[in-house]
Amino acid sequence: MPMDSTTINLALFKVTAYITGFRGFMYSGKLVKTLVLTRLPDLQPHFQPAPSNTPKLVHVSPLFREVDGRVEAVYTSLSCKEVELAKCVNGSPRPVFLDGVYSFYFGFASSVAEPGRVLEALAGLNGEMEFMKQRIRVETHRVDFLNPRLEASRILSEVVKMGGLKIVFASPTMLRDPLRRSRFKSFIPTPVNVFSTPAFLYLTQRGLYRLGRFMRLLRVVHRVFNETYTTLKTVRLTWFTYGKHPEPGITGYVKYAVNREYYEEYSRRVELGQVLEELIALLIALGTGTGRAAGLGHVFLEPSPIGSEAGGVEGEENTTRGQAGVRPP
Repeated sequence: MPMDSTTINLALFKVTAYITGFRGFMYSGKLVKTLVLTRLPDLQPHFQPAPSNTPKLVHVSPLFREVDGRVEAVYTSLSCKEVELAKCVNGSPRPVFLDGVYSFYFGFASSVAEPGRVLEALAGLNGEMEFMKQRIRVETHRVDFLNPRLEASRILSEVVKMGGLKIVFASPTMLRDPLRRSRFKSFIPTPVNVFSTPAFLYLTQRGLYRLGRFMRLLRVVHRVFNETYTTLKTVRLTWFTYGKHPEPGITGYVKYAVNREYYEEYSRRVELGQVLEELIALLIALGTGTGRAAGLGHVFLEPSPIGSEAGGVEGEENTTRGQAGVRPP
């Protein structure tokens, strides 16, 4: 597995603002992208479509609002009957009414912009602007800087102690299957699919990308993190409007159990902790899957205790015992 002393400097800002003036149908990631580019127009090239081998180093979330202590993304979703959920193209769209306090995130690599300049720009998000032929008013309340690398170090340390990693798909997510190159996306949150985007970023930013290296790195992740059977109940399919046609995405969360045998074995051979910290930091700052620069694929990560949901009769202990005698290549 490739190791390199070079690290990708990342920044993540959380903006809390009062926003009012919109009534209609939309995906609020579009508004967040517009707000960022209004203050930082020189970043426009980083948001534009690029060849598939050129990863975007910027990411915005949609707007989030707090409802009964829970954070919810703001977007027009389609109300679907249960029997239509797998193909909900004729569902009733729910309108969006903006009038209250919302938050959103803007993550990027420091090669894209200087964090101090971004902080100043986001703090200046005040006044009126036109969006989708409506007058939107924005009043910024606060801007918080989050250090993805420090957060990743804390999370990984607790994940190893507690035995599990929880990844929340806070905005609709379309994952990338690393084994396919096509317009089709994946909606199965295996570790390989979820970590394929940060793994690609990790290697390309170091000039180390080769298909073989990419697949070896994902194989390590796949062996260290085992998806739990609760995934079948905790991940949901949602249909939302972004362009002319309804789009599917996944929301909810997935829990991964740490396979301690593989974790310890790889840790003896390579600096596994450093690699995983880098991948987790990239997930925090830049999200995962497709459409990250348009508000898709925003995730929250947290450590999670794993018990019987790890699978098998004896729960977490059975996770590693079932791999007895298997060694990484």
